[in-house]
Amino acid sequence: MLLTHHSVISAGSQLPPPQQVGMGQLCVGSHGEQLQALLGSCIGIGFIWRKGGCCGLAHCLLPEAPGMDGELGARYVSQAVPSLLRLMGVRTADYRDIEVVLAGGASMFGNPGGRLQVGQRNVEAAQKYLTRCGLQASFCALGGQRGRQLLIDCAHHSFAVTEVAAPAPRKEGWHGHA
Repeated sequence: MLLTHHSVISAGSQLPPPQQVGMGQLCVGSHGEQLQALLGSCIGIGFIWRKGGCCGLAHCLLPEAPGMDGELGARYVSQAVPSLLRLMGVRTADYRDIEVVLAGGASMFGNPGGRLQVGQRNVEAAQKYLTRCGLQASFCALGGQRGRQLLIDCAHHSFAVTEVAAPAPRKEGWHGHA
């Protein structure tokens, strides 16, 4: 793994293992908790709310929900942004205090212009729905050809994004017996 960016996560602190936020899930944490998502074409949306004492992380698979019914969830970017705000108890007046971190949206299936480029569509949707709420990302690690890990440290109101390099193909030769 290559470190892409971090915002002061204490190495010496004794925190429990990070809460894994799986595909289509969202999680809110506070105090000594850490939230973590492993992202490819999915997009991770992290909210850090210092004044409110909590953080949130959504792991979104697709850009737009077929219908906007107000259901909580993170399968779609369009439902994840309002869901996180609601679960964290953020009011409109608090939006300016939310630090937003985006990671993921990689092109995992080759051709960057192809119709399978869910990653780019997820990035566009994240920017669209954040803008609708008057929110703006303070840090983005988006696109490219590699996955990323996003870690939100709720205790320190910080984050880390690491790029995940795929292991090199293992070359195995044929070894016969004479």
